[in-house]
Amino acid sequence: MNQGTDLRGLIGYQIQRAHLVMGADARAALAPFDLSPAKFTALLLIRDNPGCDQTALGRALSVNRSSAMKLVNILEERGLVERRAGRDLRTNALFLLPEGEVQIGAMIEAVHQSDARMTQGLSRQEAEQLLVLLRKISGEEPMSDSEADTGIA
Repeated sequence: MNQGTDLRGLIGYQIQRAHLVMGADARAALAPFDLSPAKFTALLLIRDNPGCDQTALGRALSVNRSSAMKLVNILEERGLVERRAGRDLRTNALFLLPEGEVQIGAMIEAVHQSDARMTQGLSRQEAEQLLVLLRKISGEEPMSDSEADTGIA
């Protein structure tokens, strides 16, 4: 279908289209692990924030506490994360289990390969600039030099 200049010139529309295409490829990359991109993101957030609770995880994922609980239930059932006593009787602290540590490396590699496929038409400099611009739009802090060195392949 023909996209007029109005749609072609809308940054939000183009980001949404890119999100759909990249999301489909990421889902395919994570299919061997039987994880969705959202569950993979939750797994990485738990790894990077050991002891976080479901409320904090939900905020980071932009989902409600109930949806975060469902994600954690699935990750826990698969032996990737565990709940431990939290800071009070109402909360659970979330931690990556050894099996999660074992599998996460292969998952990250699969998602990096997906990113590489999706950005193969960009030069390394263009891909780095795109990442900087997207982080700027989302209000995130700029990446440190060490983060940048491990980012785009």
